[in-house]
Amino acid sequence: MNKKFLKEDVLVVEDFLSADECARIIKWMDFIVEKGIIKWNPISFYESYAMGFFEEDYFLQIFGFPKDYMNQIKAKMKAIVEEVIGEPAKEITFHTQKWIPGAFASFHSDNSTNGVYNAFTRSRYAAFLYLNDDFEGGALNFKDHPITIQPKTGMVVAFNGSHENEHEVQLVKKSDRYTIGSFWDKASNTYSQETLDAWEKELAETRADQAKEQEKWKNLKEQGIIVSPKDEGAKQ
Repeated sequence: MNKKFLKEDVLVVEDFLSADECARIIKWMDFIVEKGIIKWNPISFYESYAMGFFEEDYFLQIFGFPKDYMNQIKAKMKAIVEEVIGEPAKEITFHTQKWIPGAFASFHSDNSTNGVYNAFTRSRYAAFLYLNDDFEGGALNFKDHPITIQPKTGMVVAFNGSHENEHEVQLVKKSDRYTIGSFWDKASNTYSQETLDAWEKELAETRADQAKEQEKWKNLKEQGIIVSPKDEGAKQ
């Protein structure tokens, strides 16, 4: 694997997976959705979707993987995140994602300490594995640093999700963009019950807001109105 720190807390790893492995993962995702085993669910960004997976999925074997292959990927991504953190990490979330043409994410941080739009306080670090690059647009762009990363098949990007690293996913113009997304914290971090309860409240409130926004987007789409990054940027 070819690793490079673009800044002290942004690490790019090329050839994390081979193009063949990535293509088979996408085929597996399409298969389990087609069979109705798991479905894509809207997430907080326009025209973007996510789904979880089972700890052991026997359908992975159809595509030449061991049934615990996704957990193997998770362990490898955890090791990359730990290079950014400099100490052991613990998982917050780990899921597959699909961004269809028209999808984008306006500038945000993944750690919402200062109330930045579309974020969770507990999401300290992020890591994304890009499964394809046969789409147009969809670059990962950082707001306050001259860093723009055009995804390559098999690449992982890991970074500190703080406000110093506000970032966007630029408009996906053509074809679907597949990723595996994950969020992490330092394993050494412990939190009071009051903090944990506050995070649960934050999560519930954010999910409620997201549901309202998804309904708004659905209604606009039915009217033939497409939301653009310029529209969402007005919220920042």
